[in-house]
This record gives sequence, structure tokens and C-alpha cells, in this order.
Amino acid sequence: MATTSNTHYDLIVIGGGPAGYVGAIRAAQLGMKVACVERSKLGGVCLNWGCIPSKALLTNAEIYERITHEADELGLKFEKLGVDWNKVISRSRGVADKLNKGIAFLFRKNKIEHIEGHAKITSGRKGDKPCQVEIYDAKVQDTFTLAPAEIAKKPRQTITATNVIIATGSVARDLPFARYDGDKIIGAREAMTLPKQPKSLIVIGAGAIGMEFAYFYHSYGTKVTVVEMLPHILPVEDTDISKALEKVYKKKGMDLRTSHTTTKVETTKTGVKVTIAPFENGKADEKRAETLEAEKVLLAIGVRGRYDGLFDESLGIQTVKDHIKTDYTPPAPGKDPAPVVSYKTSVEGIYAVGDVIGPPWLAHVASEEAILCVERIAGHDPIPMDYTVIPGCTYCVPQVASVGFTERALIEQGLKKGQDYEVGSYPFMAHGKAIASMHTDGLVKIIRGLPRGEILGAHIMGDQATELIAELTLARRLEATTEELNVTVHAHPTMHEAVHEASLASEGKLIHG
Repeated sequence: MATTSNTHYDLIVIGGGPAGYVGAIRAAQLGMKVACVERSKLGGVCLNWGCIPSKALLTNAEIYERITHEADELGLKFEKLGVDWNKVISRSRGVADKLNKGIAFLFRKNKIEHIEGHAKITSGRKGDKPCQVEIYDAKVQDTFTLAPAEIAKKPRQTITATNVIIATGSVARDLPFARYDGDKIIGAREAMTLPKQPKSLIVIGAGAIGMEFAYFYHSYGTKVTVVEMLPHILPVEDTDISKALEKVYKKKGMDLRTSHTTTKVETTKTGVKVTIAPFENGKADEKRAETLEAEKVLLAIGVRGRYDGLFDESLGIQTVKDHIKTDYTPPAPGKDPAPVVSYKTSVEGIYAVGDVIGPPWLAHVASEEAILCVERIAGHDPIPMDYTVIPGCTYCVPQVASVGFTERALIEQGLKKGQDYEVGSYPFMAHGKAIASMHTDGLVKIIRGLPRGEILGAHIMGDQATELIAELTLARRLEATTEELNVTVHAHPTMHEAVHEASLASEGKLIHG
């Protein structure tokens, strides 16, 4: 831990997650004197409690599920298959710890000062006066909730900088009638470290986080019920993809309660009682409400920006809908975002990037925003990020990945199939590599614009979907057409051939289907 006295930096980055540590490293590469203030572990939620350790858990679950359900078909025999739950959890934590140490190494390599503590911005840049940040000793509660950290009453030190970047991330939302207790009403963080596998679990929210944990626990035999207010699971995805995944999970025995809202959560001696009701025409039908019981309930209903104790209202940093406002404005459907974005807040010298400024709440977006912000501070003119070319990935099994517009969004914009766009779909059940590897659930769907053939959207459900989407993301970024995808030779046999087939299908040229 750094113990410097009052010190001036070119840049102070507050937060050591995917936005903060990446921005700090890029700033150091550009010759800036940089400090990164983090009150918890380097890597943020993503590395320590989200993206990375959850994938370790999901890898375990996929292997276990395949062995338990497909061993005979694979020609495998064993006497008894058991689960050491403690090892399942500890492997995930070990992965996070290893990468956390890796960031500390990168800071030393790039001569970035890592300051442990809670940062509070007391002033922005005013004329010749730099931004000022107080550092407090802090003890952060080991929770994924809004519970505040224990912060010392007096600052340990005061540091200054020409510029400050806020990269403090986000925190999970709870419900007014269901506050996290870390025991029976839990969030994603607690779900990753439960000391004992629950026999039953209710997941409220069927977004990426909700469905990843639903899959994880269901794979090990937990009775899982998913409650989602909207008509389909993974509601931001293309409807065809959501329906296909629902079919897979219902066949496996998962209880999916879509078009239902949660109206009450009660804790009992043995678990929880959750009251749900059909959600129609924008309201709950209380007359058809029912009560579900389980050992635990996982809330996965979204996030909000985390900036508790970061500044006083008198500082003048504007916030909108629980996020910090910057000069980035999300584009309206079918419109391009502002071409030049610096991620400035309403206070001179203070910038904000990543989850704390709002959707899309994705680590790869946060990192790219941080790099763009730093390069603009340094006087460079980097290529702006195209927010319509951001891949989204869900790592349940089968995986789901997408880029660009859903067909639903195009219809809402007034576009018509056959006139403004065409669709090409290709099922994995017809695909040689998928059949050979026993991964036939899923499909690739490509939406091509007319008359030029540009890729308006691409959607994949199936094995390696989160890897396959990269080809289509690059194609959309480069404004490639399906014709160009069609004449690109794809290696055989690979899952990537499915992308080729879907592209061919969009032009009525499908070969293997």
C-alpha cells in the first residue's frame, strides 16, 4: 500500500476494475504520472466477483453436466461420480486471486502508484488549481450490494491531479421489499461462494447474470425456478434466440416463469417464500398470484452506478438515473452516437467511464471507454467507439452471443422483412462439427440489409457462440456484406462454418440445410 504524503499526478484513476486499471496502464504508456486508487481488490467486480470467476464455475458445471448426461453416448464408464463443492468454489476463487496479482504486477511494470483506500473528490480543476482527492482508510464489506464501506472520519492524505477519471463500476440492485441479507436473499457475489449447494433456488431476473447462475446450479441438481417479468428469458436478445434457449432449458427441467413479476419476498426458518403474479398490460394480475418456496432467492434484476461517498453534491457532478452523466449520450434506435466523446463530467478535469456512466454494462466496453478517454486527455484523436458494434455474451450452456440489431428492434424502427432486410438461419443440428462434438443445440441467425447486404445484426446460440461472434463483430465494424462473408473460405470442420452457412442462407444459397 502506498504511503505517500501530498502528491501531484498527471492523472488519478479512481477504481481498479476493467475500466480503471486499463485506463491507468494506457495513461502510463503515454508518459503520464499515474495513481490508481482502489478501496478493495484490483480487478474490480469483473475479475474478482463477476466475469472471470463465474466462468470458472460454469466450466466446472458444463463438464459435470456432460459427464452425467452424455457419458454413455461418449463411451465413458465410471462407478460413481461425486462433487466436492468446496473445491468447485475454491478453484473459482483461485483463478480470481491469480489474475488479481497479475494486475499488481502490471502496475509495477508501468510505474503506476497503487493507493489502497477510499477516494473522495473534493474539487475539480479551476484555472491553475488542480483537482483534489482525499484518501481515507476504508474497510469494504464483502458484499455485492449497496451496503456502504466503513470509511474513516478523517482523510489519510490528500493528493492532486491535473485530471481525474472515475471508474468505480456498478453494484447490484435489490427490491424495496427484498433487501440483500447475504444468506437467504443473495446477489451474484454470494451465489459464487455459497458454502453449501442449495437444494432449491429461485432466480429473479433472466438476464445474463440470472441465466448463468440458473444454469450453474441446475447443472448440479438444484431445483431452479427463474422468474422474468418480460415474455422471454434473455429479453435483450433476438426473440428467436430466446425462444430456442427456453426450449432447451425446459427440456432439461428448469422451471421458467416468464411474463411474471415478483410482488413479495419473505424469509422463513428454512428458506424463502416468493410471491409471483402474471405480468400483463404493464401490471401484475394479483388474482392469479402464487407463492413459490425455496432455500434461497437470487436477485439478478440489474445494476446501478456505484459512487457512494465519492463526492458531495456541492461539487456539481451531475447524475442521471443512478449513473454519472458525461458527454456520451446513447444513440437513439437507428441513429449514430456523437462522433467525438471525451467522457467529461459536468466538472472541469473530471471524467467518468465504464458501468458508472450507464449501459451497456460490459467490461469490454468499460476498458475501451477508458482508453479513449485517456487518449483524448493526452491530446490524441482516437477512432470513436461504435456502440452499435458491441458484442454481448452470455456464458450459460448453450452460450448466447450477439452483435448489432435484433429483428425485433428493426421491426420497431419500421423496417420490413423482404423489403428492408432478409434473414438467414442455420441450425447446429445439421452441422457436421456440432454433431461430431455432440453440441447440436442452437443456431446462427444473420440479418442482412437490403439492397447492399450489410450485416444489420448477428445472433448465435450454441457451443462456442461467445467466440464465434468475433468474426461477425469485425464484419459489422468493417461494414462487410454477406457476399464478402460468403466468399471467405472457412476451415472444415469447424463451428465457424455455421456462420458461413447462415450468411449463405440470408441470400438463399444455403448448402447444408
